[in-house]
This record gives sequence, structure tokens and C-alpha cells, in this order.
Amino acid sequence: MSTNKSWKIIWIIGASSGIGAALVQKFIQETTDTDTAKIIISARSVDSLREIAAGSPRVTSIPYDVTDPKAVDDALAQIEAEHGLPDLVVYCAGFYKPMPVAEFSRDTIAKHIAVNYQGAVNCLEPLLDKMCKRGSGEIAITASVAGYRGLPKAGAYGPTKAALINLCETLREELSGTGVVMRVINPGFVKTRLTEQNDFEMPYLQTPEQAADFIYTGLRKNDDFEIAFPPPFVRQLKIGRILPYRWYFKMIERVMQK
Repeated sequence: MSTNKSWKIIWIIGASSGIGAALVQKFIQETTDTDTAKIIISARSVDSLREIAAGSPRVTSIPYDVTDPKAVDDALAQIEAEHGLPDLVVYCAGFYKPMPVAEFSRDTIAKHIAVNYQGAVNCLEPLLDKMCKRGSGEIAITASVAGYRGLPKAGAYGPTKAALINLCETLREELSGTGVVMRVINPGFVKTRLTEQNDFEMPYLQTPEQAADFIYTGLRKNDDFEIAFPPPFVRQLKIGRILPYRWYFKMIERVMQK
């Protein structure tokens, strides 16, 4: 694992539960104040953030709603004033609700777009400007393997993750040479309160702690664009990306055990 990564200020957005909360604990366990002086955690849940922050003097909570651009700008301004511009930002905020075709809903889709995609965009606008002016920084956006191709009941969720992957691909190339590194995180199924809504068997289901291990290792190891896991599921779905549609749909029926 690389030892030349030095993030003095880390900002984890969507840190109140699930992968985000587990990633905070991973950074607390694996780093010291020599490696990371401050871990900023953000989400809407004030109480959850306060409880997490109480576990380490290196953690500071700044609650806000990613769907509110002004709240995003105010949170970043506070971080800059009190600690400085973050060196690493990990966007883990997300919303998920299964949407079978019988429950197709523009309101459900709008909620997914607001949190999963527009929320990330709201954070990216000020971060990209400030990091590019400084000439350094790393941003990792959590998308999903559900963004590779269409999956059953993910008609609201999957397209937002596909959009994030596409956005990160675009920014990765355009940021070349600026000192700012753009990365995408594509998890498979992770056991959280959101995925508990699923009424099907989730292949290769992981705990948030397992997901956090993959993310932390990927962030530390190199600057590769994608951090995707678990490997067996990722391989299957990446093969699915290049299959003709008739083969792809047969594969998905088998993998999802419809």
C-alpha cells in the first residue's frame, strides 16, 4: 500500500450511516494525527453525526443537506475557515428506493436525482474551483455497479449512478494536469437500512465495514480511477456491459435469481 498519501483534512459527506459511517471508523482506526489531522463528517442527521464525532477528537461534524446549494457552500466555507480546504473528499450521500415498473413514479425518480446526482454536483462546483486554484486535491464520488447497465427494480436508482460514473469519467480526463484527482467508487450490494427494502436475494452482499475496507485500501493504494467491489460481482457485471442485449438480460435473470 502506498505510503506517500498524506491527507491532512478529509471530508466525508453522507457519514451518518452505512458506508459513510463505516469509512469514518476505518480512517479513525487506520490513521493517526500525523497522517490525518482532521476528519470532517457531514450529513443531514445532526444527532448521528454528533455521536460519531464524540468517538474521536479528530472528528468534527458539520451537518447540512446536499440538496441545498447554499448549505453546501456555507459548510465548505466553515471548513475552510476553521481547518483549511480538504485534501480528500469522499461523497457517500445517497438515496435508494426500489421502483418496480408497477410503481413507476416521477416523484421517486426526482428524489433520487436530487440526492444522488444533483447533490454530488452541488458539492463538486465549489470543490473543483477551489482545488484547481490550489493545484491539489482528491475527490471520490460513490456511484454503484448498478450504474453499469440496467438492473431490475433500479429504474430510479441506477440511472443516477450511471450519470455519476459518466460525470466522473468526463472530469477525470479534463482534470489531468491540474493536480486534482477525480475517482469513482462502485460498490455492489451492501447491507444497510436502504438495501433492507429489497425483496430479492442480493448476490455477494457485504457489510458496510467490508465496503469501507475496500474503499480505504483503494484510496490508499494508488490513484486509479475506479474502486469497484466485490471483485466476483464486478467481473460479472463488467462482462455484462459488453454483451449483446439478449445475452445480457439472460445473465441478469440468472444473477438476480428472478
